[in-house]
Amino acid sequence: MAREYSEKAFILEIDDYSLVEEYFKNRNISGFSYTKDDKKKKKQVAEEMAAKIEAVLRKQPEQAQQEIERDFAYINNLANEKGSQNLIAEANDRKVQVPLNTLTELNNYDRSFWFFNKHPNIFEGANAVQQFYDLSGWKRVPVPLKTIDFVAGKKEALASGLKKYYEQEARGKHSFVDCYPKKDRIYIVAGVSDYATSDIRVDEKTGKIDKKGTRRPFFEIYYLYRPSDENGGELEIKSKGGWQKQRDLLGVFAKSVFGVELDDSKQTYDLELLKDKNFAIASDAEDQMEWWWLKSLELLTPDRKSRIKLTVSDDNHSGTTTMWDLLRQLNLDTKMQNMIINNADIQIKFKPSRKYQKGSVSFNINWKDKCTLNSIDEIHLKAKTLLKKSKLDCGFTQKTSQ
Repeated sequence: MAREYSEKAFILEIDDYSLVEEYFKNRNISGFSYTKDDKKKKKQVAEEMAAKIEAVLRKQPEQAQQEIERDFAYINNLANEKGSQNLIAEANDRKVQVPLNTLTELNNYDRSFWFFNKHPNIFEGANAVQQFYDLSGWKRVPVPLKTIDFVAGKKEALASGLKKYYEQEARGKHSFVDCYPKKDRIYIVAGVSDYATSDIRVDEKTGKIDKKGTRRPFFEIYYLYRPSDENGGELEIKSKGGWQKQRDLLGVFAKSVFGVELDDSKQTYDLELLKDKNFAIASDAEDQMEWWWLKSLELLTPDRKSRIKLTVSDDNHSGTTTMWDLLRQLNLDTKMQNMIINNADIQIKFKPSRKYQKGSVSFNINWKDKCTLNSIDEIHLKAKTLLKKSKLDCGFTQKTSQ
C-alpha cells in the first residue's frame, strides 16, 4: 500500500524547488521558476512556492493535472529512508553512477524527486520494489529451481496464463507483467483488467458530461521468486481473494513459468514450542543477535469459546521470562499445555550492520501459519534464519484445509 499523499503537504516538504522547475520543464509547462533566497525563512519560502506551484497546476488541462498528481504521489511514496535505500540500491544494480555526496545532502523528498527527474528508469524500478515492502500477508510455496533470467523470460507466458485463468470469471481481457530482476530474486507485478464499471466522463473541449461511460480498471498481483538452494526455489504471492484464489494464482505461475503443477504445500510454524517456559531463540555468534523477547500471546481456551490476550513490557528483553511471570500471576501457567496459541508477537534485536540502522524487528506469527516477516528486508531475513534454527519455522509441509 502506497504512502498517504496530500498535494500541499508534499510540496511543503521539498527544500530545493529547482527540482519542481526541472520537472515542469520536462513536461513543457511554463510559469514557474525558482531562485534560492537565503534571506527568507524556509517556512516562508515553502508557503510561497506551494502557492505558485498550485497556481500553475490549476491552469493545466484535467488530464495533465491527473498525470502530475500521479507523479507527485509516486515521488512521495519513495520520500522516506527505505525509499532512498531502494533508489540507491537500484542504481547500484544497474551499475549507474550517481553523485552520492550530493544525494546525502538532500532530504528524502528532494532525493526522490532528483531520481525521478534524472533517472526515470531507476525510479520506476525502485518504486516497484517499494510496493513489495508495503505489502504483508504473503503466501509461500516451493517451486523448481531456475535462474532469474529464465523466470524473467517467461513474463509473456505468465500474462497469457493469467488472462486465460480470468476468462472463466469474465475478466482478464487485458493483462501485463512487469519484471524487476535482482541478483538473488525477481519481483513480478502482474496487472489484470477487471469487470467494467460505470464511469462519468467530461469532454474537456465541450464540457459535455457522459453519465453512461464505462471503464475497465486493473488490479495487481504481486509475485516474488527466489532461488533458495540447490534443491529448489521459493515463490511468494500477495493478492486479494483469500487462500484459494492465491493458490490458484500460484498454480498459474507454476504452470506458465515452470511448466509444472503446483506443489500443494504450505509454510508452517510451530507455536506449541512457546508453551515451554525454557524456550529460547537459537542463535550463533555470527548471527549477532543481541536479545529477543516474547511481547504478547493470544490464547484460546480448549473449548474454543474464550480468548485471552496477554501483553507484557520487558525492559530487560528476557525471552519468555516476563511472559511466564504473568502466566503464573494469573494462574495460567499450569493450564498452558491445554491452551491453543492463536498468535504471538516477538521482537528480535541484532547488532546494527551500518550507521543509523535500528537492527530490531517486531513480528507476528499466527495459527494460520502467517508470519509478518518479509523476504526482502535484511533484518527480516536474519530473523527468519533464527526462526528456522529454533524450529519455530517448520518449513514446507503438506497443506491442510483452512
